Amino acid sequence: MNNKGKGLLKGLNVIFSTLGVLFIAGLIIILAVNPIGLGTLFSVVGLVNTQSLYDINSRQMFEGAAAGIVDALDDPYSTYLDQQTWQELKIRLSAKFGGIGVYVFQDNEGQIKIYSPIKGTPAYEAGVQHGDIVTRINGESTMNMTQDDAVTLMRGDPGTQLELTIYRESDNKEYVFKIIREIINVPSVEDEILDADNGISYIRLSQFHTQSAQEMLESIDRLVNQEVMKGLILDLRNNGGGEFDAAIDIASIFLNEGDVVVSSADARGNQKVYKASSGKTDVPLVVLVNQDSASASEILAAALQDNHRALLVGATTYGKGLVQTVFPLRDGGALKLTTQRYFTPSGTDINEIGIIPDYIVADDIESSEDLQLKRAIEVLKQQM
Repeated sequence: MNNKGKGLLKGLNVIFSTLGVLFIAGLIIILAVNPIGLGTLFSVVGLVNTQSLYDINSRQMFEGAAAGIVDALDDPYSTYLDQQTWQELKIRLSAKFGGIGVYVFQDNEGQIKIYSPIKGTPAYEAGVQHGDIVTRINGESTMNMTQDDAVTLMRGDPGTQLELTIYRESDNKEYVFKIIREIINVPSVEDEILDADNGISYIRLSQFHTQSAQEMLESIDRLVNQEVMKGLILDLRNNGGGEFDAAIDIASIFLNEGDVVVSSADARGNQKVYKASSGKTDVPLVVLVNQDSASASEILAAALQDNHRALLVGATTYGKGLVQTVFPLRDGGALKLTTQRYFTPSGTDINEIGIIPDYIVADDIESSEDLQLKRAIEVLKQQM
């Protein structure tokens, strides 16, 4: 063997020796800090391998251990994502996937709930409604199921059937829907002119994904080009959130450059301030929110309220003031972990509290009239 080959082998020996030393050092530290806990873990692994009636491979064991560690945080927003679930999440954020056309959210009681079905999709046409509680997916109970698990089960190849069992509180009744999946192209923005004579335009933002800011700009350009927009109502009701960066980008459309959008702090006290990066769309603005406006919706609503850029109308928001970061893992999965708490521009922590609108309006689900929208129009006219 030449000197070059010997040098390579020597280098590899040094690397692996170093890794071995680090591994042993890590075990020593763990044993010193919690010897009983580590001993219990080894005992469980040994008993499962030698005594269990059921087989388990090492991959399943490691995934189970990772999921168990995250579950021990008792944080409903942190979860271990296996390879399939992580791929599904990336597809969902890209806004194009095979499914039935609904958004889902896990409430504080662990229930999987439907957010507004997307118009024209299989779920919408079948009669699935906002607020429906999903109890079974293809016969599998959603009890103790995570939001990501539910999303994964609802996704599937176009042309395949999904059986969705829901409980509708308003009817005190359970319904079973058999829905054929389709390719769902998910626009997050819908716009229309509510009152051409008074120049009142309306934009509904249903979620925050990678294309949302661009879609918002396109909608505003479309409304401006029609030369009727003198005031705008931005509807964030039933919007459960999505990408953090999308909220910053959309806030930048309406705020002055340099305005504070949101600030965040991690467990070690590291703080970061996020500011608007571009000039604003300068028209009077009213934002609609309700109890199901959460996460990124609350970041956007608070930024517009605290900077005195918009008045809020509706009901107090959900109250999710936490930021999750997704860390891809070597096994092809990912860890979605709560890493930061965020604060509104005025320094308010809204977690488990929510944002109180400037005008509180309870919507009457029994009425065919949208009372919150009606009040938003009145408020906007006063600003114009």
